[in-house]
Amino acid sequence: MPKYAYKCSDCLEHFEVFHGMSEEHESCDLCSSDNIHRVPQMVYFKQERTSKDGKVGDDVKRAIEENKAILKEERKKRVELPDGN
Repeated sequence: MPKYAYKCSDCLEHFEVFHGMSEEHESCDLCSSDNIHRVPQMVYFKQERTSKDGKVGDDVKRAIEENKAILKEERKKRVELPDGN
């Protein structure tokens, strides 16, 4: 089951819950409030590539640079939530 992050608008705490993709968590695990919302999280994309006559270190460096570029683009796209968090 996937892990989802939630934030409670009453106690302002973050918590994580494992549940199915079509399910929603109903209340805060910390204060039992029903005033919670799911926090968007970055999706992990597994990239499988084989090395072609290169060193493993070269592949690692390339993968790090690609991930840095992906993170930079995601930061540009990030939208602040209405409560400012």
